[in-house]
Amino acid sequence: MRRQAAPGILILLLGLLAACTPPDEPIAALAVHDGQPMGVLVTCRGLFSQLSVFENDHGSDADDRSLTTWGVYGDPTSEVVEVLLFGQPPDGWKVDSPHEIPGAETGSAPKIKPLTELKTGVNYSLSGSSRHHAISVDFTVEDFARIGPKDVLAPAGRNTMKIMSREAFVRTARKGCD
Repeated sequence: MRRQAAPGILILLLGLLAACTPPDEPIAALAVHDGQPMGVLVTCRGLFSQLSVFENDHGSDADDRSLTTWGVYGDPTSEVVEVLLFGQPPDGWKVDSPHEIPGAETGSAPKIKPLTELKTGVNYSLSGSSRHHAISVDFTVEDFARIGPKDVLAPAGRNTMKIMSREAFVRTARKGCD
């Protein structure tokens, strides 16, 4: 009887493991160069990558079911990619065009709107992926003044952001790529 239970338990455990997705990693950060926001992504061995920024609140309009976003994607040519938000994408990358989500016309899915600028008083998230998905970097325009020329704003856990040196961020992000 015990021999029959063991394969069943093994199949159950393997099924649970297969359903797990890898955890998000701290591979994205926000930098500011000459007052301009830059997304920084550690690309985890040059795999297809993407970086995006989106509004993560709608203020007082609870009925607004839209997603306002901007992003780029492509094959990186270096381990660390820096992208000027709303600027020219890196060589070989393309700006992601907003596209409809099925069901948006009936109101069952959010409508996608292009994000063209960052405004004060609005909460944003910077996200990305390469071999792994990035832990999102939550920020406001007001955070720019705190980020030094050799620093980034990066995740220090799931819901905590921290200013750190770009060098320390890259070192930590490389560990997330393994």
